Amino acid sequence: MNFTTKSHYAVNALADLEYSSAYDSPVSLKDISARQGINLTYLEQLFRKLRIAGIVKSVRGRKGGYVYATSPKNITIKKIMEAVEENLDSTNCSGTSTCHFGNKCNSHKLWDDLNNVVDNFLSEISIIDLVEKPERPHITLKEIQS
Repeated sequence: MNFTTKSHYAVNALADLEYSSAYDSPVSLKDISARQGINLTYLEQLFRKLRIAGIVKSVRGRKGGYVYATSPKNITIKKIMEAVEENLDSTNCSGTSTCHFGNKCNSHKLWDDLNNVVDNFLSEISIIDLVEKPERPHITLKEIQS
């Protein structure tokens, strides 16, 4: 599992799209690029993948740009990361249990369990959560008691 700028930029850009859009009013990538400090060419490549995945759709014309293809409350962080081809697997064998000379390695269950925790965590957070509750941490913090 190696998170790259692809998912970081895609999540930030989509949160910006939700924050900046006025329900079905297209937002230009140029504007998102300027606000988020993301290279426009790179952003165009990401939005192409997001469009193919059915997360956004493009609107042509003078006032064109991008809008969501579906409600942002239904778009999870996991779906975004998968759309931009982020590797969400922490095992060395892509879950096939062939990590150690064709057999399951000693730590396979640890990495497979981590995959499940990350998968569940990213599946529970939507873009709308990022926009509506930016002050709330997404990981519940527990007090340390002595």
